[in-house]
Amino acid sequence: MRCLVLAGGYGTRMQGILGERPKALADIQGRYVLDRLLDGLSPLVSQVSLVSNARFYPLFEAWAARSPHSVQLFNNGSTQADNRLGALGDLDLLLSKIGYDAPALVVASDTVIDFSLNGLLQQFQRTGFSQLAVRRNSDPADQRRRGVVQLDAEQRVIAFQEKPEHPESDIAASPIYLLTPEALARLPSYLAEGRPKDAPGSFIETLCQEQRVEGWWMPGALFDVGNPESYQAAQDGLS
Repeated sequence: MRCLVLAGGYGTRMQGILGERPKALADIQGRYVLDRLLDGLSPLVSQVSLVSNARFYPLFEAWAARSPHSVQLFNNGSTQADNRLGALGDLDLLLSKIGYDAPALVVASDTVIDFSLNGLLQQFQRTGFSQLAVRRNSDPADQRRRGVVQLDAEQRVIAFQEKPEHPESDIAASPIYLLTPEALARLPSYLAEGRPKDAPGSFIETLCQEQRVEGWWMPGALFDVGNPESYQAAQDGLS
């Protein structure tokens, strides 16, 4: 299984803590976010590709030179937030380099999990459909900042709302996607249509209307190190 790590953003909300470092290289209890992520993925994936912006690319090169993980790095050419490609633009850049013709596990680089994704791969192998990691979210205010999912009895995603003002369920999407070649091949035309390029959930929302996408229930906690509050929560919640 291929793994595509999206690390092209600038982490502006975390600059007061990290300075000129990407969120993926934030320290949590003595270990980088990215190392924690890849430690959990390494038994499951055969190839890891990471896309960074030009400003942080040298830092990822230095990290890769010391890391036990074998990671193929790509530079998206962006030099500041104003000319960033967006998460979906970064994903399309990666796929244009390595191909759209095989399934891929897509993860955000600022994601930390305390569980194995083996169940996600097993569900994908059993059904053959794209998978979206989901969880219950009991905080209505926080749910308005998430991708909101509705599932049927067979775990098929029947509705997806990106950051709705009035969430219609308490099921939240997480930035972990296992996508089929058919789903990946839809991305170039999605972007050509002028649709949102900075929110993967917007692409998932489109996919759900055209292809079968299934929800996979996460068996543990996920932390996205996107702001100081979630960063502190990860520090407190992980050993």
